[in-house]
Amino acid sequence: MRKPKLLQQDKLTIRGLNRANVELTVAGLKPFLERSKWIGSTNHYGKDVVRRLKAGVPGTPERKRHLAQYIAASVALHANDGWSYLGRAIACILAGDTHRALHLAYYAELRAAMSLLASAGVGVFDKQHYVISGTNSTSKLRAQNGTHIMAWLALEEWSRRPASGALFSSLVRPEGLTLDEWFHPQGGASSLAPQAKAWFMQWGMDLGLASKDREARNESSYRPDGVPTTWEVGSKDGLEFVRDMWSALEPSSASSFEQIDRHILRLAVERHHFSVTNRQASAADATYVALVNGIVEAQSLATATEQRLKSFLLRQSAPTDPQIFRCSAIKPGNPQSDAFAVMARAVLLLRIATGAAHLLLNRAGFDANLLGFWWQKLGEARGLWRPGAAPAALTDLWADVEESLRDVADMEASSPEALDSFHAMSAELPGSLNMLASHERVSLWGLCPA
Repeated sequence: MRKPKLLQQDKLTIRGLNRANVELTVAGLKPFLERSKWIGSTNHYGKDVVRRLKAGVPGTPERKRHLAQYIAASVALHANDGWSYLGRAIACILAGDTHRALHLAYYAELRAAMSLLASAGVGVFDKQHYVISGTNSTSKLRAQNGTHIMAWLALEEWSRRPASGALFSSLVRPEGLTLDEWFHPQGGASSLAPQAKAWFMQWGMDLGLASKDREARNESSYRPDGVPTTWEVGSKDGLEFVRDMWSALEPSSASSFEQIDRHILRLAVERHHFSVTNRQASAADATYVALVNGIVEAQSLATATEQRLKSFLLRQSAPTDPQIFRCSAIKPGNPQSDAFAVMARAVLLLRIATGAAHLLLNRAGFDANLLGFWWQKLGEARGLWRPGAAPAALTDLWADVEESLRDVADMEASSPEALDSFHAMSAELPGSLNMLASHERVSLWGLCPA
């Protein structure tokens, strides 16, 4: 089977995309949002979009505008769906169902990629794919690949563009400062572009596998669990992965993804050091210490903050990376680790997709009040709060997670045997386990501008 590739014309089209066209198209959604809809009620593609695209290429300005608006609205909605898939994958892991966890985590990763691509102007549909080629206008790509293959090929091509590195550098904001600002003494976003591409390819690698080997993806989607053996995971391993993931998802006043972003900064500094010196970063390496000192001191932070960050970057504090970073590098092929690895990649790609969607909504001047018709209904539907009791700030949703993590820790200290099996866990901690699978809350505090 030949490896799928994009035609040169499609590559040039993707390389030439202008994010400003997406921003202006998103801004044009405001009249619909004010009427509690993402797109107009008369939008030709509001229902059965794939079937209607198969019926004919959008030829009129109105149809092109409708499709562009559909793609623009899908940026945030694909990201939210990705977090929903991830939450269901987590629920499966906490019930010992590795097979289903892997299947759902893959779709979380796919939706993250589709959201990220839509934010760049690429709409991925079934064998018919379009780009936002102008404000409220679209053009058709020549590729006729299916959704899974096209998502990978488009992500691969887009990640080669300098704009992808610039976007990555602007979205990751540890301590409220962009990676571009952190790396300003080393050349800013341009010095980070190769790293950004490598991260996109790592966090989306399962899409690449699916594009090369459909049977590998079908193994968890369609083959029976139990042949040749049942996929199993230990209850403590599953719970520890989920606890560690949530610790990395804790928001702060400076960033919705402060913990993840801080670790990305550390890894970025270490990789930059290696690219320059061909030596692994170490607190015993004077050159690396000087690099860390220069990066931190250039930000003019408070002395206490400087010392805290230097200790972190030199791995004198929190020396171990969260599991999602370690697992995201594990290549597919091992039933014992595959689900964890795919969930880890999904989390990290969703973090970037959610940030890209938030940026578009923010630049359009949309706030949580304007989007309230959507997130308030979603929160009630997913059981994140009682009807009519929406939180004053969406980051307040973290308190429920924190309480559940504390309950698990208390159980571990007082009755560790309760964590020895999935049966005991579900009997002793049903509410906490359910809370730890409610990842839509991450979507809401990450997507909705304050």
